[in-house]
Amino acid sequence: MNKRIKEIALKCHNPYGNFDLEKFAQLMVRECIGILETEIELVKGYKSTSCNDFDEVWHQGKIEHFTKLIEKSKKHFGVEE
Repeated sequence: MNKRIKEIALKCHNPYGNFDLEKFAQLMVRECIGILETEIELVKGYKSTSCNDFDEVWHQGKIEHFTKLIEKSKKHFGVEE
């Protein structure tokens, strides 16, 4: 298990020593969505420095793809805002 998963797991123990599996699942899904959101911001930066129309269209397509993945993930796992 990697360091980040362990950090998330530690947040899921309540004062009685029980592990909150639902909270763990929610945090893991949100973590994955956060990665996609970060990628969108990076691609927006690349897009803003595009030197031609092809690059701009390519980056816009990636932004739309990542956005769809976020929405599909939220729907699939029932993540509320």
